Amino acid sequence: IGGINIAYSRIVILVISVVVMLLLTLLVKYSRLGKAMRAVAENKDVAALMGINVDQVINRTFLIGSALAGLAGVMVGMYYLQIRNTMGFVPGIKAFTAAVLGGIGNIPGAMLGGYVLGLAETVGVQFLPAVYKDVVAFSLLVLILIFKPTGLLGESISEKKL
Repeated sequence: IGGINIAYSRIVILVISVVVMLLLTLLVKYSRLGKAMRAVAENKDVAALMGINVDQVINRTFLIGSALAGLAGVMVGMYYLQIRNTMGFVPGIKAFTAAVLGGIGNIPGAMLGGYVLGLAETVGVQFLPAVYKDVVAFSLLVLILIFKPTGLLGESISEKKL
C-alpha cells in the first residue's frame, strides 16, 4: 500500500482483534449474560438476591476469558511463527498495563490503551536503546496510576454513603 509492505498475517490479526473487541463489547453491554456479568461484578450478594446464578456467571466469564486468551495465543503464534510455553508472560503484563491505561472495565479503553502503549514504546525506542522499551511501558503505567488512576477512558465511581 503506497510503497509500504504489510504482511497479510498482521492485517488478519488486526481485523480479528477489532471484530472480537466489538463482539465482546456487544456481549457485555446488550446480552443477558453481559447484564448478569456486570451485576455480579458490582455486587455478588445483591446479584444473587435478584435471582442471578453467580457461580454460573463466573464460570461463563472465565470460559470467555480463557477462549479469548487462547485466540490471543494463536494470533501471537501467527505473528512470531512459533509457540513456546513462556511467550505469553510479557504480553500478559503489557495487556494489564493497557487495560489500566485505557480504564479498567472499559473494553474500547483497553484497546486504546494498547495502541497508546505501543505508540509510546515505539517513540521511546527512537530516543532510548531498544532494551528500554519495557521500561517505557511500565513508566507509563506508573505515571497513569499516579496522575489518572481511572485510566484514559475510565470513569470515577463514587459510592453512596448510607
